[in-house]
Amino acid sequence: MYASKEFEGFGPLSGIRVVELAEWVAAPAAVRCLGEMGAEIIKVENPAGDPQRTQCYGFGGKRTEECDPTYENVNANKDWISLNLKTEEGMAIFMDLLSTADVFVNGVRDKALKRMGLDYETLHEKFPRLIWAQMRGYGEFGEMRDEPGYDAVCWGSRGGVNAVFRQAGESPATAPQGFGDFNAAAIFAGGIVAALFDRTRTGLGNKVTTNLYHVALWGHSHGIQSRQFGAQYPGSRARANNPFNNTYQSRDGVWFLICLPDYNRYFASMMQMLGLDELIEDDRITTLAAMAEHGLQEYVVSKIGEGYARKDYGEWDRIMLEQEVPHQKLFDYDDILADEEAYDNDALRRYESKDFGPRVFNTAPLRFGSYGDPPLVLGKPVGYHTERFLRDKGYSAEEISALEEKGAIRCWHGEDLDDIPVLRSKRDLAGE
Repeated sequence: MYASKEFEGFGPLSGIRVVELAEWVAAPAAVRCLGEMGAEIIKVENPAGDPQRTQCYGFGGKRTEECDPTYENVNANKDWISLNLKTEEGMAIFMDLLSTADVFVNGVRDKALKRMGLDYETLHEKFPRLIWAQMRGYGEFGEMRDEPGYDAVCWGSRGGVNAVFRQAGESPATAPQGFGDFNAAAIFAGGIVAALFDRTRTGLGNKVTTNLYHVALWGHSHGIQSRQFGAQYPGSRARANNPFNNTYQSRDGVWFLICLPDYNRYFASMMQMLGLDELIEDDRITTLAAMAEHGLQEYVVSKIGEGYARKDYGEWDRIMLEQEVPHQKLFDYDDILADEEAYDNDALRRYESKDFGPRVFNTAPLRFGSYGDPPLVLGKPVGYHTERFLRDKGYSAEEISALEEKGAIRCWHGEDLDDIPVLRSKRDLAGE
C-alpha cells in the first residue's frame, strides 16, 4: 500500500501531489512537513538511493537494511520510486510523473538541473501550473551560488552559528547535525504553501527558493543588528547585557535559564525574591542603561548567581512559578525524551519498532484544528513502490522487468513491509 493511502483525505493539502528529487535532510524534511499537511509525496531516488540512508552511524545511531532511524525521521509519509534519470526511459517516466504533479521539490545544483532539463525555465514552459521549489546551500547569486552546501558548512560555519553559540574564550561550538536543515525546512515548506495559494489566484506555478545560509542570517537578526552598535559576540554569561536573560546554577548544581527581557520593570521584585534587598536602591544597576553606563553587568550577574546558589533547583522552580518568572532547566536530550509535555502535545510519539524496540519519533510542529494530529507512515527501502507505481501506470510485468534489467529503474524485491504500523498520536489512540 502507498503511504498516501493511509492518510487520504487528511489535511488541508489533501489532493496535492508533490514530487521530490532531493537528498540528505533540508529539502526532504520540508517535503515531510507537506506530507503531514496531507499532501501526497512521491520521493524519487536514484538506484543507489539517497546517501542519507547510510548516515545513521555518523549521528551515533544504528540501522538495519530496512530501517535507518535518522532517515525515517526525515522521510515519513512518502511513496518510494527509484529511477535512473541518466537513462532515456527513466527520464521519460519522471517527466510523466511531473506532468501530474502540483509541486516539484529539488535539492539539485543548477548546472545539473539545466543539463537534465529540470531547471525552472524549462519546466515552467512545459508545465505552467507546476510549482518549482529548490533548497540551496547558498543563494542564487554571488560567488558561492554553485558551491555544494550542508547545514554544518552554510548554516553552522558561514552562517555564524558555531562561532557565536559559545562562551567567549572557549573553542567553537558544534551544533547538532541537521539543526539548520530542519530550520530551513520549515521556512521552505511555508514558501511552497504560499505558492500553492498564489496559484489559486493566478493559475500559474511559481519558483520558490531558500538556502541554508540565508536562514542562518535570519536567525541571527538581533545579533547582526546589535553588533553594528558595539555588542560583542561570542558573549559571556558572566557579563550578560541583561542579567535577567541569562543562565544560573542552583545549590544542587542544576543549570537553568531565566528570561525577563524587561529588566527595569522587574529589578526590585527579582532582587527581593533572591534575598538581595540591599541592591534595590543602588541607582547604578536599577536600569539596563545605568548598568551599561557604569559597566556593572558582571557585578550584577555575580550577585544574582550568589542568590540562586542558596537554594536547590526544586525550591527555586516552585518559587519562580509562584512569582511568574519565566525559567527552565537546561534540558539535554535525555530530559527531552522523558518530558511528558512533548508527548501530551504530540511533539514526540512513542511506538514499538520491530527492529529496535521502544522508540520515539518526532512530528512536524504544525496542527490544524479540524484535522487533528497527522498519521505517520515510516520510510521504506529504495524502490519499494516502483513496480507498484508502474503497474498502476499500465506497464506490464515484462516491461517493468526489461526496464530494471536496462538499469532505468530499481524495484524492491524483499519482503512486504506494509505491516509497519502507522504511527498515531497519544490523543488519537485515546480516541480524543
